[in-house]
Amino acid sequence: MLTTVTTTTTTTTVVALGQVAVFGAVSTVVLISLLILKELASASEGQKASTLGKIASVAINPLLFVFMVIVAVKVLEVL
Repeated sequence: MLTTVTTTTTTTTVVALGQVAVFGAVSTVVLISLLILKELASASEGQKASTLGKIASVAINPLLFVFMVIVAVKVLEVL
C-alpha cells in the first residue's frame, strides 16, 4: 500500500512540474509578443495603435513579474 501511495504522489509531482514548465514557456512567449506589439504600436501615429499599446502595457506588468519569478527559480536551481 505504501508503494502505491508513493508512486502516485511521485507521478502527480512529475506531471505538476511538467505543467509548470509549459505554463512558464507560454507566458514567456506571450510576454515577448506583447512587448513586440507595444513597440510597434508606439511607433505608429494612429489613435487605435496608441490605445492598443496602452492595453498591452496592462498585461505586460504582471507577465514581467512572472518572468522574474521564473528566472529566479532557474537561478536557484543552478545554485
